[in-house]
Amino acid sequence: MTQGPYHPVPPSARRRGGLAELVSAYLRDLILTGALKPGTKIDQDAVCARLEVSRSPIREALVVLGQEGLLDVRPRRGAYVAQLTPEDILDHYELYGVVSGRAAAIAADKLGSADLEELHVIHENFVAGAETVELQSLNDAFHRILNSAVPRRTRWLLRHLLRSVPTEYYEFIDGWDSRALEHHAAILRAVRDRDAAAARVAMEAHLHESGIAAVAALRGRGYWGADDD
Repeated sequence: MTQGPYHPVPPSARRRGGLAELVSAYLRDLILTGALKPGTKIDQDAVCARLEVSRSPIREALVVLGQEGLLDVRPRRGAYVAQLTPEDILDHYELYGVVSGRAAAIAADKLGSADLEELHVIHENFVAGAETVELQSLNDAFHRILNSAVPRRTRWLLRHLLRSVPTEYYEFIDGWDSRALEHHAAILRAVRDRDAAAARVAMEAHLHESGIAAVAALRGRGYWGADDD
């Protein structure tokens, strides 16, 4: 089995349905965490071996990732990691922040007392500290409750934008848990105060800082050469 960047499948990818979606999630995380750098050709045989799938779902996944702008798919030559720039990464987080900020503002207006209490409990568990996987789970639950207040189409858009954010964020960015804790505290405070404007600002700031941290992490892993700085 080929080693190198094709590491074990992340738990988040295993949970998703459909082989093509499994492959998409797996490769997407490798790209977005810098394990596969711009210009790298996707080794389809290595992916087949690692995920124990046939070529068919891999071909489907390559088309999807090409449409997302993460791969350059070249007929008869294969698929290569796209030349993403720091601005590409930052812009995605900014757009995600705008929609998430809208969701936080709606949550401040509409979340019921039970949901607010659950947000508080999740935050307290985060404060108490946990293993990395648990932190990711708590983070997902925190945002899921906030997003539950928005209309169905907005939830779809949030899920679509979330796909291009590394799933194992707390492993990808060292020390992010302490910064996320401060951000979540500000969001929770605004939502509990029913201050929609403050909730929006706090969430947009959270995703803005997330984007900056992601770019710094990728740069630290040598994702870009000196010409891209």
